[in-house]
Amino acid sequence: MNFGTKLLTICYNMKLLMITRKIDKDDGLAGFTFNWVKKLSSNVDKIYVMCLEKGNADGLPENVTVYSLGKEKGKNRWREFWRFHKYAVKLVPKVDGVFAHQNPEYGILISLWTKIFRKRLVAWYAHGGVGYKLKLLNFLGNKMISSTPSGFKLPSKKLTILHQGIDTEMFDYQSKDSHDSLTLLSVSRLSEKKNIHFMLDLIKQLKDKSDKKIIFNIIGTTSNLNEEQYLDDLYNKVRELGLDDNVKFLGSIANDRTPPFYKEADIFLNYSDTASLDKTILEAMSCGTLVLTSNESAKVILSKINKSFCLDNFDQAFDKMMEINTLDKNIVSKTLSDLVKSDHSLDHLMKEIADCFR
Repeated sequence: MNFGTKLLTICYNMKLLMITRKIDKDDGLAGFTFNWVKKLSSNVDKIYVMCLEKGNADGLPENVTVYSLGKEKGKNRWREFWRFHKYAVKLVPKVDGVFAHQNPEYGILISLWTKIFRKRLVAWYAHGGVGYKLKLLNFLGNKMISSTPSGFKLPSKKLTILHQGIDTEMFDYQSKDSHDSLTLLSVSRLSEKKNIHFMLDLIKQLKDKSDKKIIFNIIGTTSNLNEEQYLDDLYNKVRELGLDDNVKFLGSIANDRTPPFYKEADIFLNYSDTASLDKTILEAMSCGTLVLTSNESAKVILSKINKSFCLDNFDQAFDKMMEINTLDKNIVSKTLSDLVKSDHSLDHLMKEIADCFR
């Protein structure tokens, strides 16, 4: 057996345990995780997934088995804690390594069992904030991975910067046709941190100063009572600004059903204060949609193409929109899409994550 054949055999026989918050391809926020599992499974022989909550998991490959902690049946911390360790004892001895996705708590809790059974623990963190949980996870884990330096600001010798993972087959490029209206889009959780209220100020300016019909589609939902209040405030602001005919709240839409909205939009708005690279920005770019964003990580990428896409403060938004309007949209949109395909494809990222265990 030559070296190449031996390496292929080792790769094929790899078994992983992935821990994540939710598996549900119909979920507007967590739906992308379904595709992560699907793509990661093509790089290993077997993948077990432990999730806090399970929804629609139809369509996952045969080499994927999902274990839910049961939150879909109602929140019960004791039950979730018990099941976590029950599954950990069952699954960790069977696998070559554990991939803890998103929340630091998952990696911290599973580390007891990875230490006992001497398994490799790789944790994904891409949120920008540095707290005691991240510091503890960094101490306990074997390897930390993130999509950008801004998404992992804790100094660590264990850190490797990979990429964000976008399904470029799903979010495929489409050229933009000229039309009489201007359609803008936001896809995010409806939280004050997303600064959608400032986006409404821009819509008002565009309505007052542009000859075009302005349409602003907002995809997303709330996750707690504070965000429910924020949504009510947004409804009130729409009425106060006289934007009832311009702004459409479309609610939660499954990740795999968002591409038509990206492709219909002329410009994608992202006013996020977070440092980590927001995947919705890259989904829009992959579809060939121009963007206007304040996201720290995205601005590092976009400034190399055209600084018109980058917001340093929200008062610049209207002037930036005017700058974007002067661009050769077909050329620039194809450049944005090609960048995502070359640097942030999901296939590439899942291969890199699998390589972390070899």
